[in-house]
Amino acid sequence: MLKTVDDLLADYKNYQNPYSKIIREEKKGNLIKLKRGLYEDDPNCDPFSVASYLYSPSYISFETALSYHGMIPEEVRIIKSATFHKNKKKEYINQFGRFIYEDVPIDVFPYGNEVVKNGNYTITIASKEKSITDLLYKISPVNSIRGIRILLFEDLRINESIFDNLDFYLLDKLCVLYKNSNHKMLRKMLRKDGFIND
Repeated sequence: MLKTVDDLLADYKNYQNPYSKIIREEKKGNLIKLKRGLYEDDPNCDPFSVASYLYSPSYISFETALSYHGMIPEEVRIIKSATFHKNKKKEYINQFGRFIYEDVPIDVFPYGNEVVKNGNYTITIASKEKSITDLLYKISPVNSIRGIRILLFEDLRINESIFDNLDFYLLDKLCVLYKNSNHKMLRKMLRKDGFIND
């Protein structure tokens, strides 16, 4: 279970020096420091459960979410999450892994995410559609339908059979919110390939 310093001070209030008790428990391995002021007492905790609490507001996205949804063949070891208005990449490394947080536009942040219960934890993760649009936001722009196809299915190696079963109207609505070339080209591709009929 996640514990803040305040939680631990309350737990150890009967000790003469609660701060020393925290340090001792950390040295014993009973407490795992996630970042300053935040600890986990379960060494087998799922890293996804930690991600949203390390830095908030945030949700798991980008290549991590694509891998979670089985949309790319690679197993992603770095847990990447989306946030907003931070203006720089934030990174934490602890016993549970490496966690990276990158901005997406504030207008898109609340949409297209899924909430998953994992034991005592609540995990917020981008849907298949949102994980694609978030990742396209971080990639150098392409300027043709052919370019977006190559980017999606050759460079990113997105599984085409899964792609063919996406919610294309959600995908299209999300693309509108980003206002960049990759998303414009994806919208054009969806129409050219008959996934959307306006």
